[in-house]
Amino acid sequence: MNQELYELYKRNFPFVVRDKATVMRILSNEGNTVIERRDGQNKLIGASVVNENTILLLCVDAEHRNKGIGTGLLNESEQIIADHGYDKVTVGAGFDYIMPGVPTSRNRYKAENVNLYPEVDRTAENFFAGRGYVHKWDCDCFDMRFPLSQFNRNELNVGDTIEGITYRWAAPADLEGTCACTQDAFPEFTEYYRDERLYGDSHDARVLIAVSGEEVVGTLIVGVESKEERLGSVGCTTVRCSCRGKHVAVNLVTIGTGCLKDAGMREAYLSYTYTGLDHLYGYAGYKVCVYFMMAEKEIN
Repeated sequence: MNQELYELYKRNFPFVVRDKATVMRILSNEGNTVIERRDGQNKLIGASVVNENTILLLCVDAEHRNKGIGTGLLNESEQIIADHGYDKVTVGAGFDYIMPGVPTSRNRYKAENVNLYPEVDRTAENFFAGRGYVHKWDCDCFDMRFPLSQFNRNELNVGDTIEGITYRWAAPADLEGTCACTQDAFPEFTEYYRDERLYGDSHDARVLIAVSGEEVVGTLIVGVESKEERLGSVGCTTVRCSCRGKHVAVNLVTIGTGCLKDAGMREAYLSYTYTGLDHLYGYAGYKVCVYFMMAEKEIN
Protein backbone atom coordinates (compact mmCIF):
# COMPACT_ATOMS: atom_id res chain seq x y z
CA MET A 1 0.00 0.00 0.00
CA ASN A 2 2.76 2.46 0.88
CA GLN A 3 4.42 1.88 -2.48
CA GLU A 4 1.10 2.63 -4.20
CA LEU A 5 0.79 5.83 -2.17
CA TYR A 6 4.32 6.82 -3.09
CA GLU A 7 3.63 6.26 -6.80
CA LEU A 8 0.42 8.31 -6.52
CA TYR A 9 2.37 11.11 -4.85
CA LYS A 10 5.06 11.08 -7.55
CA ARG A 11 2.48 11.14 -10.34
CA ASN A 12 0.80 14.18 -8.89
CA PHE A 13 3.78 16.07 -7.48
CA PRO A 14 6.78 15.23 -9.71
CA PHE A 15 8.34 18.62 -8.99
CA VAL A 16 8.45 18.20 -5.19
CA VAL A 17 11.94 17.17 -4.09
CA ARG A 18 11.90 14.77 -1.14
CA ASP A 19 14.08 11.74 -0.62
CA LYS A 20 12.12 8.53 -1.30
CA ALA A 21 13.23 6.92 1.96
CA THR A 22 11.92 9.94 3.89
CA VAL A 23 8.57 9.90 2.09
CA MET A 24 8.20 6.16 2.62
CA ARG A 25 9.00 6.58 6.31
CA ILE A 26 6.31 9.23 6.67
CA LEU A 27 3.77 7.18 4.71
CA SER A 28 4.54 4.18 6.95
CA ASN A 29 3.88 5.98 10.23
CA GLU A 30 1.69 3.84 12.48
CA GLY A 31 -0.38 6.87 13.44
CA ASN A 32 -1.51 7.53 9.85
CA THR A 33 -5.08 7.16 8.72
CA VAL A 34 -5.27 6.50 4.97
CA ILE A 35 -8.42 7.20 2.99
CA GLU A 36 -8.27 5.79 -0.52
CA ARG A 37 -10.19 5.79 -3.76
CA ARG A 38 -9.75 3.12 -6.46
CA ASP A 39 -11.06 2.68 -9.99
CA GLY A 40 -12.79 -0.35 -11.48
CA GLN A 41 -9.44 -2.09 -11.99
CA ASN A 42 -8.53 -1.54 -8.31
CA LYS A 43 -5.88 1.06 -9.21
CA LEU A 44 -5.29 3.70 -6.55
CA ILE A 45 -6.45 6.98 -8.10
CA GLY A 46 -6.78 9.21 -5.05
CA ALA A 47 -5.91 9.26 -1.38
CA SER A 48 -5.59 11.32 1.76
CA VAL A 49 -3.10 10.58 4.54
CA VAL A 50 -3.97 12.05 7.94
CA ASN A 51 -1.97 12.12 11.16
CA GLU A 52 -2.91 14.13 14.25
CA ASN A 53 -4.47 17.33 12.85
CA THR A 54 -2.41 17.32 9.65
CA ILE A 55 -3.27 16.21 6.14
CA LEU A 56 0.14 14.97 5.02
CA LEU A 57 -0.96 14.15 1.48
CA LEU A 58 -4.16 14.62 -0.51
CA CYS A 59 -4.24 14.12 -4.24
CA VAL A 60 -6.30 12.71 -7.10
CA ASP A 61 -4.94 11.61 -10.47
CA ALA A 62 -5.56 14.25 -13.14
CA GLU A 63 -7.96 12.18 -15.24
CA HIS A 64 -10.24 11.64 -12.23
CA ARG A 65 -10.47 15.22 -10.98
CA ASN A 66 -13.59 17.42 -10.97
CA LYS A 67 -15.75 14.43 -10.06
CA GLY A 68 -16.07 15.12 -6.33
CA ILE A 69 -13.35 12.66 -5.33
CA GLY A 70 -11.06 15.28 -3.81
CA THR A 71 -13.91 16.96 -1.95
CA GLY A 72 -14.97 13.63 -0.53
CA LEU A 73 -11.43 12.84 0.63
CA LEU A 74 -11.11 16.26 2.24
CA ASN A 75 -14.46 16.01 4.02
CA GLU A 76 -13.56 12.60 5.43
CA SER A 77 -10.15 13.86 6.50
CA GLU A 78 -11.65 16.83 8.35
CA GLN A 79 -14.15 14.56 10.08
CA ILE A 80 -11.41 12.22 11.29
CA ILE A 81 -9.44 15.17 12.65
CA ALA A 82 -12.52 16.59 14.38
CA ASP A 83 -13.38 13.18 15.86
CA HIS A 84 -9.93 13.13 17.47
CA GLY A 85 -10.70 16.39 19.26
CA TYR A 86 -8.82 18.88 17.11
CA ASP A 87 -10.33 22.22 16.14
CA LYS A 88 -7.84 23.09 13.42
CA VAL A 89 -6.59 21.36 10.25
CA THR A 90 -3.19 22.02 8.67
CA VAL A 91 -2.13 20.81 5.24
CA GLY A 92 1.47 19.78 4.65
CA ALA A 93 3.70 20.58 7.62
CA GLY A 94 2.62 19.24 10.99
CA PHE A 95 4.39 16.72 13.18
CA ASP A 96 6.30 15.83 9.98
CA TYR A 97 5.92 16.72 6.32
CA ILE A 98 6.16 15.37 2.80
CA MET A 99 5.87 18.89 1.45
CA PRO A 100 5.53 22.13 3.45
CA GLY A 101 2.07 23.03 2.19
CA VAL A 102 -0.12 23.15 -0.90
CA PRO A 103 1.97 23.68 -4.07
CA THR A 104 1.05 26.84 -5.95
CA SER A 105 2.40 29.39 -8.42
CA ARG A 106 1.10 32.25 -6.27
CA ASN A 107 3.33 34.49 -4.18
CA ARG A 108 1.79 36.80 -1.61
CA TYR A 109 4.84 38.94 -0.93
CA LYS A 110 7.48 40.62 -3.05
CA ALA A 111 9.85 38.06 -4.52
CA GLU A 112 13.03 37.97 -6.58
CA ASN A 113 15.04 35.29 -8.35
CA VAL A 114 11.98 33.36 -9.50
CA ASN A 115 11.78 30.67 -12.18
CA LEU A 116 8.74 28.50 -11.44
CA TYR A 117 8.26 24.98 -12.74
CA PRO A 118 5.93 25.32 -15.77
CA GLU A 119 3.55 22.65 -14.44
CA VAL A 120 2.90 24.54 -11.19
CA ASP A 121 -0.32 26.57 -11.14
CA ARG A 122 -3.00 27.59 -8.63
CA THR A 123 -5.31 24.60 -9.10
CA ALA A 124 -4.49 22.94 -5.78
CA GLU A 125 -4.52 26.24 -3.90
CA ASN A 126 -7.91 27.16 -5.37
CA PHE A 127 -9.28 23.76 -4.30
CA PHE A 128 -8.37 24.33 -0.65
CA ALA A 129 -9.15 28.06 -0.63
CA GLY A 130 -12.62 27.31 -1.99
CA ARG A 131 -13.21 25.07 1.02
CA GLY A 132 -12.25 27.57 3.68
CA TYR A 133 -8.48 27.18 3.96
CA VAL A 134 -6.21 30.22 4.33
CA HIS A 135 -2.47 30.83 4.11
CA LYS A 136 -1.33 30.97 7.75
CA TRP A 137 2.15 32.52 7.37
CA ASP A 138 2.92 36.25 7.24
CA CYS A 139 5.47 35.52 4.50
CA ASP A 140 5.85 33.18 1.53
CA CYS A 141 7.13 29.62 1.77
CA PHE A 142 8.93 28.14 -1.23
CA ASP A 143 11.54 25.76 -2.64
CA MET A 144 14.51 26.96 -4.68
CA ARG A 145 16.64 25.12 -7.23
CA PHE A 146 19.88 25.51 -9.15
CA PRO A 147 20.63 23.38 -12.28
CA LEU A 148 24.33 22.75 -11.76
CA SER A 149 25.06 22.89 -15.47
CA GLN A 150 24.69 26.65 -14.92
CA PHE A 151 27.14 26.77 -12.04
CA ASN A 152 30.31 28.62 -12.99
CA ARG A 153 33.31 27.82 -10.85
CA ASN A 154 34.87 30.91 -9.32
CA GLU A 155 37.86 31.14 -7.00
CA LEU A 156 35.95 30.02 -3.90
CA ASN A 157 36.91 26.53 -2.73
CA VAL A 158 36.92 24.61 0.52
CA GLY A 159 40.00 25.74 2.42
CA ASP A 160 40.00 29.25 0.97
CA THR A 161 40.59 32.16 3.33
CA ILE A 162 38.66 35.28 2.33
CA GLU A 163 38.95 38.51 4.33
CA GLY A 164 40.37 36.58 7.26
CA ILE A 165 37.65 33.92 7.26
CA THR A 166 38.46 30.32 6.29
CA TYR A 167 35.88 27.92 4.85
CA ARG A 168 36.31 24.21 5.57
CA TRP A 169 34.48 21.01 6.42
CA ALA A 170 33.68 20.61 10.11
CA ALA A 171 35.38 17.84 12.07
CA PRO A 172 33.95 16.10 15.18
CA ALA A 173 35.89 18.53 17.39
CA ASP A 174 33.97 21.42 15.78
CA LEU A 175 30.51 20.27 16.90
CA GLU A 176 30.27 22.44 20.01
CA GLY A 177 31.71 25.50 18.29
CA THR A 178 29.31 25.00 15.40
CA CYS A 179 26.32 24.79 17.73
CA ALA A 180 27.52 27.89 19.59
CA CYS A 181 27.39 29.70 16.24
CA THR A 182 23.88 28.49 15.45
CA GLN A 183 22.72 29.44 18.95
CA ASP A 184 23.93 32.97 18.35
CA ALA A 185 22.54 33.18 14.83
CA PHE A 186 19.39 31.05 14.67
CA PRO A 187 18.77 28.70 17.64
CA GLU A 188 16.00 26.82 15.84
CA PHE A 189 18.67 25.15 13.67
CA THR A 190 20.86 23.92 16.53
CA GLU A 191 19.04 20.59 16.86
CA TYR A 192 19.96 19.73 13.26
CA TYR A 193 23.62 20.54 13.85
CA ARG A 194 23.69 18.24 16.89
CA ASP A 195 23.68 15.21 14.58
CA GLU A 196 27.17 13.75 15.01
CA ARG A 197 26.99 12.02 11.63
CA LEU A 198 27.35 15.42 9.93
CA TYR A 199 30.91 15.76 11.21
CA GLY A 200 32.44 12.77 9.45
CA ASP A 201 33.12 12.03 5.80
CA SER A 202 31.05 8.83 5.52
CA HIS A 203 27.57 10.39 5.71
CA ASP A 204 25.59 11.79 2.77
CA ALA A 205 25.46 15.21 4.45
CA ARG A 206 28.23 17.29 5.99
CA VAL A 207 28.68 20.61 7.73
CA LEU A 208 30.60 23.39 6.00
CA ILE A 209 31.84 26.06 8.41
CA ALA A 210 33.35 29.53 8.22
CA VAL A 211 36.05 30.10 10.85
CA SER A 212 37.56 33.36 12.06
CA GLY A 213 40.50 32.73 14.36
CA GLU A 214 39.30 29.90 16.60
CA GLU A 215 35.61 30.82 16.34
CA VAL A 216 33.01 29.29 14.03
CA VAL A 217 31.17 32.26 12.51
CA GLY A 218 29.08 30.57 9.81
CA THR A 219 27.53 27.19 9.06
CA LEU A 220 25.84 25.33 6.21
CA ILE A 221 24.59 21.77 5.79
CA VAL A 222 25.49 20.29 2.39
CA GLY A 223 24.00 16.95 1.39
CA VAL A 224 23.37 14.40 -1.32
CA GLU A 225 19.63 13.77 -1.34
CA SER A 226 19.41 11.23 -4.15
CA LYS A 227 22.36 9.59 -5.85
CA GLU A 228 20.04 7.99 -8.41
CA GLU A 229 18.52 11.32 -9.44
CA ARG A 230 21.78 13.17 -8.76
CA LEU A 231 20.11 15.69 -6.47
CA GLY A 232 21.96 17.60 -3.77
CA SER A 233 20.90 20.20 -1.25
CA VAL A 234 22.12 23.07 0.86
CA GLY A 235 20.36 24.58 3.83
CA CYS A 236 20.22 25.69 7.46
CA THR A 237 22.61 28.57 6.77
CA THR A 238 23.65 30.58 9.83
CA VAL A 239 26.06 33.47 10.38
CA ARG A 240 26.98 34.99 13.73
CA CYS A 241 25.42 38.39 14.25
CA SER A 242 28.87 39.99 14.53
CA CYS A 243 29.89 38.72 11.08
CA ARG A 244 26.87 39.59 9.02
CA GLY A 245 27.27 41.84 6.00
CA LYS A 246 30.57 40.21 4.98
CA HIS A 247 29.14 37.77 2.40
CA VAL A 248 29.86 34.82 4.68
CA ALA A 249 26.52 33.18 3.90
CA VAL A 250 26.87 33.67 0.15
CA ASN A 251 30.41 32.26 0.25
CA LEU A 252 29.22 29.21 2.21
CA VAL A 253 26.40 28.55 -0.24
CA THR A 254 28.63 29.06 -3.29
CA ILE A 255 31.34 26.73 -1.94
CA GLY A 256 28.76 24.13 -0.88
CA THR A 257 27.08 24.25 -4.28
CA GLY A 258 30.41 23.79 -6.02
CA CYS A 259 31.07 20.72 -3.89
CA LEU A 260 27.76 19.23 -5.01
CA LYS A 261 28.69 19.78 -8.64
CA ASP A 262 32.10 18.23 -8.03
CA ALA A 263 30.33 15.23 -6.49
CA GLY A 264 28.44 14.68 -9.76
CA MET A 265 25.10 16.14 -8.75
CA ARG A 266 22.83 17.32 -11.55
CA GLU A 267 20.85 19.83 -9.51
CA ALA A 268 21.01 21.53 -6.13
CA TYR A 269 18.01 22.72 -4.19
CA LEU A 270 16.79 23.95 -0.84
CA SER A 271 13.34 23.35 0.52
CA TYR A 272 10.88 24.81 3.00
CA THR A 273 12.37 28.31 3.04
CA TYR A 274 10.78 31.72 3.27
CA THR A 275 10.61 35.35 2.13
CA GLY A 276 13.94 37.13 2.41
CA LEU A 277 16.06 34.08 1.71
CA ASP A 278 15.18 34.34 -1.98
CA HIS A 279 17.66 37.22 -2.01
CA LEU A 280 20.45 35.40 -0.15
CA TYR A 281 20.26 32.15 -2.11
CA GLY A 282 19.40 33.97 -5.31
CA TYR A 283 22.65 35.88 -5.03
CA ALA A 284 24.40 32.50 -5.17
CA GLY A 285 22.37 31.38 -8.21
CA TYR A 286 19.26 29.67 -6.81
CA LYS A 287 15.75 30.51 -8.02
CA VAL A 288 12.30 29.99 -6.52
CA CYS A 289 10.69 27.03 -8.33
CA VAL A 290 7.44 26.46 -6.38
CA TYR A 291 5.51 28.32 -3.70
CA PHE A 292 3.47 26.67 -0.97
CA MET A 293 0.18 27.78 0.51
CA MET A 294 0.65 27.07 4.23
CA ALA A 295 -2.98 26.07 4.46
CA GLU A 296 -4.97 25.99 7.67
CA LYS A 297 -8.64 25.83 8.56
CA GLU A 298 -10.55 26.00 11.83
CA ILE A 299 -13.21 23.35 12.23
CA ASN A 300 -16.05 22.96 14.70
